Amino acid sequence: MAKVANFDRIRRIIAREGVDRRVFSGENSTVVMNEIQASACPAIHSHPHEQITYILQGECEFYLGDETIRMSKGDVVLVPSNAKHGLRPLGDTPILNLDVFSPIREDYLV
Repeated sequence: MAKVANFDRIRRIIAREGVDRRVFSGENSTVVMNEIQASACPAIHSHPHEQITYILQGECEFYLGDETIRMSKGDVVLVPSNAKHGLRPLGDTPILNLDVFSPIREDYLV
């Protein structure tokens, strides 16, 4: 049986001040829609999951290891497992980004 959802109807979870997420997960991967307000501070972190981040709206500086990558709508970046990373919004437009994780982010499941 198909597992189907609409991100507009998935409950928002407050990740931290200025950041909320909506999560959809299968057995082997997790997809997360994040909304990051312009006022949100970067949270540099790492995790054992491989991550793909796709920017749907806004502009940001994406920190990956020692690199700083300027990203905007349409840009995508691969974050290897255990790599330190985070982003900082630029301008007044909130960042809307889609993250794909493998394996699943069990810590994100509600």
